[in-house]
Amino acid sequence: MPGRQHPVVAFLVASPFEILDLTGPSSVFERAMVGGERHYSIKILSTGLTGTVETAGGMAIGNAARFSEHAGPIDTLIAIGGDGAVAPQPPEVYQWLRERAPYIRRITSICTGAFILAGAGLLNGRRVATHWLWCDLLQSRYKHLKVDRDPIFIKEGKFYTTAGVTAGIDLSLALVEEDLGHATAASIARILVLFLRRPGGQSQYSSLLAQQEDIDNERMRDLPAWAKAHLHQKLDVAQLAKAAAMGLRTFMRQFKAQFDMTPARWIQSIRVEAAMQHLEDRTLSIGKIARLTGFRDEQALRRAFVQQIGVTPKQYRERFGELDGSHDAASEPADQLSTGVLEDSVPQASLSPTVL
Repeated sequence: MPGRQHPVVAFLVASPFEILDLTGPSSVFERAMVGGERHYSIKILSTGLTGTVETAGGMAIGNAARFSEHAGPIDTLIAIGGDGAVAPQPPEVYQWLRERAPYIRRITSICTGAFILAGAGLLNGRRVATHWLWCDLLQSRYKHLKVDRDPIFIKEGKFYTTAGVTAGIDLSLALVEEDLGHATAASIARILVLFLRRPGGQSQYSSLLAQQEDIDNERMRDLPAWAKAHLHQKLDVAQLAKAAAMGLRTFMRQFKAQFDMTPARWIQSIRVEAAMQHLEDRTLSIGKIARLTGFRDEQALRRAFVQQIGVTPKQYRERFGELDGSHDAASEPADQLSTGVLEDSVPQASLSPTVL
């Protein structure tokens, strides 16, 4: 609609800043389209004396405005992280934030941007997130906060705080979904090759993103993230139906319509993907990985790998990580873990040859 007001997303930047904290979220917001035009107007506000902000690597962006020079409305304010954010801000920055806050619809921080909001007193008494490296300092400096190390991001009223760096992208997708719906956010995630609804502390793989993009039932849409966070538990059909808050018959009907596969095959795929992440990380033995991802033992994990991707866990680790001899699958006996999981009930013929 020509002439319409575009909601302003204002990035508050204290130099030196982490460049991905700014470019990642701005890439999300600038791709949000309504009626063929960009939905948001993006502004960069500097906490310094000039309209130039500098990254930690020495690059400069010169088309910012000094925070006090922005007179228009702000829909969403995002405090960007970096060394400049950790340092105390000039008193006038905190005063500006306190005066502006009641008139801003959403106030957020990315990574150590939480230090800026906390310095202004906006986060007092709130549960907040920041980069795990800075949690202790944030908590010790601002006693009235409740710093949580685990979540990707936290929402408390109109205040949002995030974990480190790329978590700002997760938050931006969530904000776009709040404003414009799931389909728009999923479309942006696909264009940018991003993951929608990443669970706290864990990354998702491409099959989960593809599933979420096409799911129109909200309770089923959140099921992949829930399942991945509970892989160490028994995940039978009854448990999945309970997690989705559905009766068993309704769940089976919805699951078939949304995922087009059996729950057993679906759970096995998620377990294999989680095992891939651990294998690439190279810090755990294969036996430990089997336990963490809910397989009965190493042999069950090995069978699932061969069925789904055509290689053993050891071969996968050799190909995609530095294999440490102490983590060889043969280096420890198979650990028995009675989980009642579904993976062993999946016929080999019913599995696709590859996950990725």
